[in-house]
Amino acid sequence: MCGVNVCCLQECWTMPFAFCTRERKPWCEFAECAENGPTTRFLKNLAAKYNMIIVSPILEREPNSDVIWNTSVVISNHGQVLGKTRKNHIPRVGDFNESTYYMESTLGHPVFETEFGNIAVNICYGRHHPQNWMAFGLNGAELVFNPSATVGDLSEPLWPIEARNAAIANSYYTFAINRVGTEVFPNEFTSGDGQKAHHDFGHFYGSSYASAPNGSRTPGLSRIQDGLLVVELDLNLCRQVKDHWGFRV
Repeated sequence: MCGVNVCCLQECWTMPFAFCTRERKPWCEFAECAENGPTTRFLKNLAAKYNMIIVSPILEREPNSDVIWNTSVVISNHGQVLGKTRKNHIPRVGDFNESTYYMESTLGHPVFETEFGNIAVNICYGRHHPQNWMAFGLNGAELVFNPSATVGDLSEPLWPIEARNAAIANSYYTFAINRVGTEVFPNEFTSGDGQKAHHDFGHFYGSSYASAPNGSRTPGLSRIQDGLLVVELDLNLCRQVKDHWGFRV
């Protein structure tokens, strides 16, 4: 046992990242209630059992409606839902046809006060928008998770830079989390960049890492295998870095 206090999973961890397609069914069948769906109920028990906060990115369906959101549920170490964050920016580039499925969040940039620090979630494509990182910082975040599902040709050159830069610019810890592997879908789909119809979304390159407000970072996890990154950190560093540079707290 690692004694982990906070655990964050990858974007839409309960399903294939099928948002390259425009089929909706059967993929929307993975959508569930954020507060009381089967995934949240399962993780609430684990969170309480292991005294661990869990950030669970899922496909959310609003109760009694067909409205779908890309959502991260934050579950306390006592097994209670603290709240949720929804994806603020929806990509419409390359194979990412996500606007077929869900819209931009209307929840803003919530930060959740917990026993293990102030937590925020900047979902996937939101990392390309500096205003997201800044808004979470202004709202008091100390730990900002970036659960993602992103492929190599599009974003890999930026991957080792963006979350690390955000940690430096905002004096908090960041965690860049990506899935691994290649997902192939039964029906062909087309891209926004004019490629021929194809079945393969591309390679999810993993390489998850954590960054500190002083600019240091961990090595990245594997590009091709699932992994678990466990990091020990000191939240005092957030304030110490601000003091060192003369930033107002």
